[in-house]
Amino acid sequence: MMYFSSHRSTADITSCLVSRLSRVKTAGANGSTELTVGSSSHSSYFVTLTPSGHGSVIKVLRPDDSPEDPPEPELRFDIARCAV
Repeated sequence: MMYFSSHRSTADITSCLVSRLSRVKTAGANGSTELTVGSSSHSSYFVTLTPSGHGSVIKVLRPDDSPEDPPEPELRFDIARCAV
């Protein structure tokens, strides 16, 4: 599990991640934005973007049995680029 915070809005981060990552599905839930990253048959990562008083909180989960697609270093890089 990874946590990040950003001064950017959830909409800005979502747009950036969708443009950088392939196979991303988005959904809204309880004021948050949820992104599923990976193939349609087996998601690799679940990214939750929650608005905060100063921007957004980014939470990333990867199920134990999921493939690492994209590789974690690539995902971290993309999140870092989109969070600043």
